[in-house]
Amino acid sequence: MTSIRTRKLVRRSVLKGLGATAALAVFPHVRRASAAEAIEQASFEIAGVRDPQLGAQLAIAEHYGYFKDEGLTVTIHWNQSGADTLTVMAGGSQPIGVGGAFTQIVFSGQKLPIRAISALADIAPTQGFALSPDVKLTSPKELEGKKLAWTQGNSQILILAKLAKVYGFDMKKVTLVNMNPSEGVVAASKGDVDGLLGWQPNLYRLIQLGGTMYTTATTNYMSGKPEEYSFADRLQYNNSLLHAAQDWIDHKPNTLKALLRVVKRATETINADRANALQAMQKILRIDPEPLAVMAGANQYGMAIDDKLITTIEFVNEWALSIKRIPNPVTPEDALAPELLAAVDPSLVTWKPKAKS
Repeated sequence: MTSIRTRKLVRRSVLKGLGATAALAVFPHVRRASAAEAIEQASFEIAGVRDPQLGAQLAIAEHYGYFKDEGLTVTIHWNQSGADTLTVMAGGSQPIGVGGAFTQIVFSGQKLPIRAISALADIAPTQGFALSPDVKLTSPKELEGKKLAWTQGNSQILILAKLAKVYGFDMKKVTLVNMNPSEGVVAASKGDVDGLLGWQPNLYRLIQLGGTMYTTATTNYMSGKPEEYSFADRLQYNNSLLHAAQDWIDHKPNTLKALLRVVKRATETINADRANALQAMQKILRIDPEPLAVMAGANQYGMAIDDKLITTIEFVNEWALSIKRIPNPVTPEDALAPELLAAVDPSLVTWKPKAKS
């Protein structure tokens, strides 16, 4: 006959199991990890950027506690630009960060052991060109002889180069005046220059001051109404990326996979629940609601490592070579590490690296 003590132990064990099952039902993002999937390092730092083009998913994850749901304790160091990510990751002070495709091309071009483990957003729609108040063009050829504000070292120059190629004007006859973005907005609004070659929300701010949008990398406004370019005809290709040190890719893959699950959940929040996503971004990124909505609305958030991302890598590589920012070409295989994202969600990785010869 089973003893009373034995029956109590069995009952306690069953209730404990039911309790765990109930917890998983209530908290669907709680995962049971096998020993092989155990997180190697739960606490770590990330180089973030206070910009919805780069830092949106991190902001949402921090605000809504997604890191904790995956068993992670993450400290985000919020920076002002992707250039800061270059500095801190290159120096080895932070093993993970967010940045643009150009950031990754520089890492790989300088042979630094850092690769991108996922995309974050297609940010080309936020890059563009706005005209100053009272400036009207009947043709892009009329840009010859005009002055444009521009921030040196940024890839919006490629938008002007593509316009020159498509419409047959001499880009050398356009005067580029190097200014920081806020100076460019003011100069363009006063008519000191004829337009601003830049990115959101600076284009939006100029438009609020009476300027007009002329084109973005993905949409043509020259006729007065927006006409989207085909992907092949875009004026520029650009993506934000999640970067990780190669040592972590090799030796802390489960930690990075947990992080990718966090980013995936945050990406889903952006695309399915924009109101709550914007609320989190406004609080964490400290951006006013109107320009934030413009920037977030222009970005196309997604993590896929696919042929479109490869186009961006190749496009930015060519530009970095042309300005001598890197000494040698960077291949997608140099820049990307798709295996961790493929383990988290195989549907997000459709590009396959070339086998090493």
